Amino acid sequence: MTRFKIPLILQCLIFLIPLNIYMWGDWLVVNAQWALFRYQEVPGLGASFILGYKDILYIYFGQNTGLYNIAAALLWTIGAAILLIGLIITIIAYIGNDSCKIRTASYFTMSGGIFLGVSAICRFNAGFAIPVGVPIILIIGWSMYQETYDPDETDNETDDETDDDESGPE
Repeated sequence: MTRFKIPLILQCLIFLIPLNIYMWGDWLVVNAQWALFRYQEVPGLGASFILGYKDILYIYFGQNTGLYNIAAALLWTIGAAILLIGLIITIIAYIGNDSCKIRTASYFTMSGGIFLGVSAICRFNAGFAIPVGVPIILIIGWSMYQETYDPDETDNETDDETDDDESGPE
């Protein structure tokens, strides 16, 4: 089980790092976005802590309009959901000691990073967006994909040694 600790730690790290930093207009609105929430600072109005599902509610109630804003909120929600699925698959692989599920989790991690990156592009076309954590997500997903999680070599050596001992002296 210890060989699955690193992917599990990296999957959990994804939810702790800021993914995007945004600015609208002439520093009118400044945001820092994580996978599940966004911190927003507006001069004169103060700071806001916006959970991911509230963006969908803003769209539903008509408080958030515009094609780019709606696309950005939907892509952010889909990307966060995909990352959560990747984390769940990694936890299942850790508990069940199943190495092929790590590669499946890497697909979810990389695709979630792509959705969050496209969300950053959509959301702030009137300012700038710095995708700080999105490349880190893609690197984590790629490293999980590249890593081979085969059975430990020590287990194979002990099986080979017992086979040699059973054959006896020649």
